[in-house]
Amino acid sequence: MDEFDLIRRYFAPLVTSPGAEDLRNDVAEIAPGLIVTKDAIVEGVHFLHDDPLDTVAQKLVRVNVSDIIAKGGKPDAALLALVWPKGRPHEQLEDFASGLGKDLRRWGAHLVGGDTTSTDGQLTLSLTLLGKVGGRGPVRRSGAKPGEDIWVTGDIGDGWLGLQAATGALGPLIAEAQNQLVSRYRVPEPPRLPFADLIGARASASIDVSDGLVADAAHIAEASSVRMLIGASLVPLSATASLYIGNGKADLRDLLTGGDDYQTLFTAPQAARKAMRSSGTKLTRIGVVTAGEGVFVLDAYNQPLKFEAAGWRHFRDPAQS
Repeated sequence: MDEFDLIRRYFAPLVTSPGAEDLRNDVAEIAPGLIVTKDAIVEGVHFLHDDPLDTVAQKLVRVNVSDIIAKGGKPDAALLALVWPKGRPHEQLEDFASGLGKDLRRWGAHLVGGDTTSTDGQLTLSLTLLGKVGGRGPVRRSGAKPGEDIWVTGDIGDGWLGLQAATGALGPLIAEAQNQLVSRYRVPEPPRLPFADLIGARASASIDVSDGLVADAAHIAEASSVRMLIGASLVPLSATASLYIGNGKADLRDLLTGGDDYQTLFTAPQAARKAMRSSGTKLTRIGVVTAGEGVFVLDAYNQPLKFEAAGWRHFRDPAQS
């Protein structure tokens, strides 16, 4: 049983609000034009023990912001839950609070409350973030249609590579590459706020890339009852990622499934291409929606790549592929 099975079995039956969509989406619409999301990050799972706490705070904000933007929304009010390890000096809270305040302001949000407690365990942080959307409401996962384009913002794979760099798994790196990759892992770069307006106006289905491009594309495919065809060579990579694939230190399949990118993956009608190209956001058309089911990532010979796992899932049995 993975996290999605757990949600369907234990928590979806508790839902009574139609805006929560049986917990099948990244946000819930709690009133017309008002959405909410909640993500938690845990030391040793989402960030490393020696990561600077101002960057940990920024990551906490941005993993939630990415959900709001992917639904065509703008962040608003935030509530913080802080579970502080008893062994950590309280003085470190100054760096955390500074990073939190800086990033909330950066994304147009403000803190309105929360809760603090202590633990004998690891540092655990959670943010509940409200956002505002336009008249269409939030862009769900379920609106993709055959014939539409598949788009993604930014670059894919630097988050996963950054974790490898931070833990030494890539071996010795030149300082510039080390700093770039580790920075992308510690402080993701979701699309800027104005991009939310384009999603709200043009996207038919949308999701943020948190668990891995392939896994998150599969969420759209399942919710929309369509097939997602993605060209492996079309997926945008940074120059550093391309370099490490070229020299054999990284495998493209790891970058497509590693997660921690917090970019926006979305579908849109072909008629929206002109608007996409003039958006001012780095956008790449990586595939097409067709009739069918599932996700197929095609190589240069139009053959589907095989993956051991589509992306990260909590609670998954290690024996599962």
